Amino acid sequence: MEPRGEVFVLGLVLSIVVLLISVLISVWARRLTRNLGDYYVAGRSIGAINNGLAMVSLALSLTTFIGLTALIIEGVYIAVAVYASFTAAFIGLMILAAPYLRRHKSFTTMAFISERYGSKSLRYMSVVVMMVVSVLYLAGNLKGIGIVFYFLLGVPEVVGIVVGGLVVTLYVTLGGMYGVTYNQTFQTIVLLFCLMFPVAMVLRALGTSGWFFPPLGYGDMVPEMIEFVPHYFWAMVEHPITYIAIFLGSFFGIIGLPHFVMRFFTVRDAKEARWSTVLCVFLVGLVNTTVYATGFAAVYFMQTSAGVDVTPAAYDYVVFILVEALAGQGWLALAVAGSVAAGLSTVSGLLMIMGAGLIHDLYGEMKPEVDDEKKLKLSYLAMFLVGVFVIIFSLNPPEFILKAIMWSFGIAAAGLGVPIVLGIWWKRTNKYGVGAGMVVGSLIAFSGWIMIDYMGMNPVDVPIFPFFNTYLYGPMGWIKVTVLAVTFSFILTVVVSWLTPPPPEELQRQVDVMHGWTDYDPKRYNSKALPIAVVAISVFLLWFMTTLYDVFPK
Repeated sequence: MEPRGEVFVLGLVLSIVVLLISVLISVWARRLTRNLGDYYVAGRSIGAINNGLAMVSLALSLTTFIGLTALIIEGVYIAVAVYASFTAAFIGLMILAAPYLRRHKSFTTMAFISERYGSKSLRYMSVVVMMVVSVLYLAGNLKGIGIVFYFLLGVPEVVGIVVGGLVVTLYVTLGGMYGVTYNQTFQTIVLLFCLMFPVAMVLRALGTSGWFFPPLGYGDMVPEMIEFVPHYFWAMVEHPITYIAIFLGSFFGIIGLPHFVMRFFTVRDAKEARWSTVLCVFLVGLVNTTVYATGFAAVYFMQTSAGVDVTPAAYDYVVFILVEALAGQGWLALAVAGSVAAGLSTVSGLLMIMGAGLIHDLYGEMKPEVDDEKKLKLSYLAMFLVGVFVIIFSLNPPEFILKAIMWSFGIAAAGLGVPIVLGIWWKRTNKYGVGAGMVVGSLIAFSGWIMIDYMGMNPVDVPIFPFFNTYLYGPMGWIKVTVLAVTFSFILTVVVSWLTPPPPEELQRQVDVMHGWTDYDPKRYNSKALPIAVVAISVFLLWFMTTLYDVFPK
């Protein structure tokens, strides 16, 4: 069974409606944009519910809607690790970063790193890391939009990438952060409705009694799944370090992804930041468990229905194939519209942070004498140019959506997540340690992507860290690069910070301010226990990669 590859009129109509509403929201929101603060952080006026819904749309990209379902078919044990880690990551974001970042009152992740460590060089370095992360993340999601257009019109994916990319570029450029925020809220509502209801109809068609609540609606299918696909319920068939890599990439990657962090700078205060994350965690968990039910239903349908054969090349289309076969074209049209909303919301957030990084963090730092009015005009131009650049880059999209996203998570975790977490929780962290950890950690992850994903090399043949090459084996051996990147980033950041002069008192004071203290205590958040524990755990994980070599499949 292959994708339909022909015009789907009803789905096209609903998708155009979603696109038009998105543009109209940005045209309306432009009236609210009067200065740089409005354009980049919506005047720091967004409430918890609005911000929480906007965060959900960032989290539930086409990676979730399409890519994760495809991964569930490939190997459920990996997929469960991905969505469980992804959901847990938002809890980590809420506990470790959200309210503290809001109290810092920066515009972007790059500004936070620069101001927390008192270094222009780190600002420039973090802009580079941000651009790499964002382009990879965008490439995966624009491919998803291309998949949707192919399904709608039967045209090559490239057409969808160009059209979808231009539409998002238009409304991000027009509306700034106000437009992005209200669009993401709208798109979250569309996505929730257009995922939950079609999946419920699929489960109903398969005869499950709990179809009305998709996250738990597949229970009736379990006995037959055990009979037809017994390995589906195996707890672990790969080295445990694979799951640890997924967790590290998701957990610290979410904290490091600049377009997520930017959402915390838009809310009114730290309390709103925390509660918006609570709402996000709940809805992300609800949708992720629904996606699992979708993948479960797809495997069940493929195994129990005669004549159904979905090739691996079509796994990214399996949501649409399943809904069309079991629920009908009306529900399929909703699923398609929901996927369009999912793609638009994530792409808009990424374009926003890229434009902000180039103008606010790069150009603004190099040309401090330029007034805000000129920066605002340049921001409009930067948003448009960034959108065009990403569209061109994405004309050669990744083979599978989720793979590109996981690489971007690894780079973000090592290059941005580590300095954010340590910058909030350990005063002794300084610019020298962050520089060393950021450069080495992000280069390990980025080099891994270049050689393994872009150049197509076998992970065990990658000419980097020869001692570890032997251990990058298995169906997803490449994901273990994330362990190397994150652990080296932590070790170098801590060790170099410890061996070099401590940051000045005015920089350490920022930690107390972020935690809500009105006084300064040099001993607060400055114990030896945290850095020692971080290094010990990192060294243990590096050692653990080299164990159990003969136990798990190569």
